Amino acid sequence: MQMKPDFSNPFKALFLLWAAACIVILPVMSFNAGITEDELQHMEHGNTILAWYEGKDSTASVSPFVKLNAEQLSKARASNLQVLEKGLLFDSVAIWKADPAVEGVGSKTAINIYGGLFDSFSALVYQKITHHFWGEFESKHVISALFGALLLIFIGLICFRITGNWQTAFLGLVIATFAPRLIGNSLSNPKDIPQATMFAFSLLQMVSFLKELPTIRIKRLILLGLSFSLAMAIRSGAVLLIFYFVPFASLYVVVLLALGDLSLNRAGKILFAVGIVSILGYLGCSLFWPWAFTNPVLNPLRSLVVFRNFSSFDCYEIFEGHWLHQNELPWYFVPKWLYITLPVTAVFGFLLFFIMLPRFLQKGGLNLLIYCLLLFSVAFPILSIIIGKSNIYNSCRHVLFIIPSVIVIAALGWAELFKRIKNMPQRRMVYGVFIILIAEPACFIFNNNPVQAMYFSPLIGGQKGAFKNYEMDYWGYSVRPAINWIAEHDTLHLPGKKARVRMYYGEQMKLTYYVDTTRLQTDSSKRLAYALCPENSTDWDYEITMVAEAKNNQELLLHWPPQNTVYQVETRGVPLCAVVKNFRIQPAPANNNSEATVTFGQPVDSSNYCLGVGIGYYQKANYNQAVIFFKKSVGYNPQNKLAINDLVASYNQLKMFDEAILEAKKGLALDSKFDLLKNNLAESLKAKSTFVPNEAYYHNLSYNYYVQQNYLKTIEAARNALKFNPNSSIAWNNICSAYNQLKEYQKALDACDRGLKIDAQNAMLKNNRAEAARMAGQR
Repeated sequence: MQMKPDFSNPFKALFLLWAAACIVILPVMSFNAGITEDELQHMEHGNTILAWYEGKDSTASVSPFVKLNAEQLSKARASNLQVLEKGLLFDSVAIWKADPAVEGVGSKTAINIYGGLFDSFSALVYQKITHHFWGEFESKHVISALFGALLLIFIGLICFRITGNWQTAFLGLVIATFAPRLIGNSLSNPKDIPQATMFAFSLLQMVSFLKELPTIRIKRLILLGLSFSLAMAIRSGAVLLIFYFVPFASLYVVVLLALGDLSLNRAGKILFAVGIVSILGYLGCSLFWPWAFTNPVLNPLRSLVVFRNFSSFDCYEIFEGHWLHQNELPWYFVPKWLYITLPVTAVFGFLLFFIMLPRFLQKGGLNLLIYCLLLFSVAFPILSIIIGKSNIYNSCRHVLFIIPSVIVIAALGWAELFKRIKNMPQRRMVYGVFIILIAEPACFIFNNNPVQAMYFSPLIGGQKGAFKNYEMDYWGYSVRPAINWIAEHDTLHLPGKKARVRMYYGEQMKLTYYVDTTRLQTDSSKRLAYALCPENSTDWDYEITMVAEAKNNQELLLHWPPQNTVYQVETRGVPLCAVVKNFRIQPAPANNNSEATVTFGQPVDSSNYCLGVGIGYYQKANYNQAVIFFKKSVGYNPQNKLAINDLVASYNQLKMFDEAILEAKKGLALDSKFDLLKNNLAESLKAKSTFVPNEAYYHNLSYNYYVQQNYLKTIEAARNALKFNPNSSIAWNNICSAYNQLKEYQKALDACDRGLKIDAQNAMLKNNRAEAARMAGQR
C-alpha cells in the first residue's frame, strides 16, 4: 500500500531546507580538500573512458586481464597468482613488478577493472564546462561533494519511504550529515562515496518498489534498473543489490500470494518484472563501462572475482596497537572499525533498534520485511568479508556502502524511542541527550575541514585513543593543510629563490599539484616548489612527513614528532602529519643585504639512506631491488633492525623463505621483542611448511638470485630446476648468464651449448653464448 504523508508537517520543510544546504555547503567545503592517493589514476581513467566514447582511444576497452602462454601460465601458478579461467590473469602493475616470472606481459589497463562511471562523468563535466574556471581536481572534488550531498538526502528519503514520516526522514538526514567520515570522504574520495551514493539510491528504489506493490509502476522499474546499472558501473560488487532485490521481492510476492492478497496471474507478472529489471540492470552497466561492454555477461563477474579478494595491494596495518600484515588481521577488523569511526548517535541508534525490536516485530507485514532487508544489507557484506577472508585495508572505507543502511536503522531506533516516551520532561531530556551526542561530531566537522575523514569515536577515546593504535590519514588528507601552512608561514624565502618542499609518502601529485602552481588561496604559494631529491640530500627547505609512514618505519611513530618539526596538522591535538624544516639555511637578518649563511648538515647516514631507497623499491613492489638496498643498509649497520625486518619482508614476497628465516633469526637476536619481525618470521615459517617447490619455483628463484647478484645461488637454483626437467632451456640459460658474470666463460659456453641442443632457436642462449665466446677470446 502506498504511503500518503502529511505534507503539512513542518519537518518536511526542515528536510528540504537541510537538503538544499547540504547541496551548497559540501561543494564549498570541497575547495579546501587536497588530492588523495588514488585520484590521479581515476582521473586518467575518466579521460580514457571519455576518449573511448568519442572514438579517439580504445584503452578503456582493453581487458585488465592478460592471456598467458603455457610457460607464463606455469610460472604464474607457481607464484600463487590469481588465474581466472584458463590462462587469464589480472593485469595489476603491482603483480608484474612483484613477480618477475610473468614479467613483460603486463600493461597499464588494470584500472579497467573499475567501471569508471563517476570518473568519466567528472571528466565530461570538466572538459565541457568547469575547465573555464576550475582546475581538474577542484572540479572532481565539487562533483564528489555533490554525490555526498545526494547520499545524505537518499538516507533521509529511505527513512521517509519506510515510515511515511518526515520527522524520521529529517532525523536520518541529520545523523548522516553529522557522520564525519561520510562528510570527509565526500570531499575527495572518487571511489567509495559514489558507490555508497548509488547503493543508497538503489535501496531507496527497492523500498519504494515493495511499498507500491501490488501496483507495478513503469517509472519505478526504470529507476530500479538504472540504479543497479549505475552502481555496478562504479564497482562490480554492486551486483549485491540484485541479490538483495530478487529474493526479498520474491518472498514478499509469495507471502501475498499465500495470504490470498494476490492472484497467481498477478504474482507471475510481478516476478517476471523483477527478473527482467534485474537482468537489464546487470547488463545495463556495460553502457557506462567500456571493458564490460566487450562482454556484458561475463566481464562484470570477472571483475567481481578480483574484488572479492583483491590481493594486489600488500601492506601492514596498525590495529589495536599492533602492526599486522593484511593476512593477519582479526575477523572482527571491519566491525571494530565501524564501531570506532561511526558517531555515537549512529552506534547508539543502531543498538536502540534492537532494544526496540519487540516493537518493530509487532508492526509485522511489509515493514518487517524491509527491516530484514536493511539488516541483511549490513550483515551480508561483513559476513562475506569474514568468511572469505577478503583483503580489507585503509580502515573500512571499502564497506562505506553499508553505512546508509546503518544510519537508516539508527534513525528508526531513535524515532521509536522518541515515540515511546510520552512524558514531556522525559522526552525533553532524551532530546537533550540526542543534541549533546550530535554536537560532538558536528563540532569535529566544522573544526577539522578538510580532514573530517580521520574522525574517531569518543567511545574509544576519540583521536587520542586512536593515535598509535589505528591507521591515521592513509590517503593523505592532511597534505593540503600542511602545504597551506608552509605557504603562509615560510621564513626561508630569499629573493629569487622558491622554498623547496619534499614528501616521500604516496602519490606525489598531492604535493606537486599545489606547490608548483598558484592554486593555493594565498599569493605566497608562488614561492613554493617541489623538491625531488634523495633522502640524504640537503637541497630542500621543508618536508611533509605523514604519521602513516610508520608502516614503513615503525621507529617514526615511536619517536614522533620528527626532529625539526615546526608544525603539525592535527585533529583534536593528535597529529596526522608534520612539517619538518631544514635549518641548514638561516634567513638573512632584517635590513641586511648580505647573503644567507649556509651550514652543511651531518654526514650522510649510509645505512638509513639505503633503507629509504629500499623502502621506495618495496612500495613499488620491486622486491629484488629492495633486497639489494636492504642488504646494503645492513652492511653499513648490522644493528639496523628495521632494515633486517624489511629484508625479511622482501624475501617473503619473493618466496625465498630460507633466506627470510635466516635473516629474521639474526634480527631477533638483536631484539627478541620486535613484534613486526616476529610476525614476518611466523609468516615465513608458515609459508615454508606448506610450500611445495617445483620447476617454475626454481626458475623464479634462479632469476631472483641473478638480479640480486648472487650468481653461485643462481646456478644452484637452476640446477634444482633441471632435476624436475632436464630439458629446460631456461635453466641452462640462467646458468650460462651466471657463469658469464663470474667470468668463467668456458663453463658459460658449455651451459649455453647444452641449452641450444634443447632449443636451437633460443635468442637469449645465442646472445649469452656470443658474449661468452667474445670474452673467452680476449683472455
